[in-house]
Amino acid sequence: MNELNNDDNSHWKWGLIYYNPHNPKLIINKRYGLGWTFNFAHKGTWLFLLMVIGVVVLVRILVD
Repeated sequence: MNELNNDDNSHWKWGLIYYNPHNPKLIINKRYGLGWTFNFAHKGTWLFLLMVIGVVVLVRILVD
């Protein structure tokens, strides 16, 4: 089986979260419908999420 197959059930957690450490892509096409999703096995996904949360917290602190 192709390890980079985005439709492989073994790489989808609860049918919603894509987790494939063998896929080097950070963002992949959604399994169903239009749009994209993150590969949560990629370290860049976690870095991006931390930056977004950091910006939200920083804005919240600066506004108060």
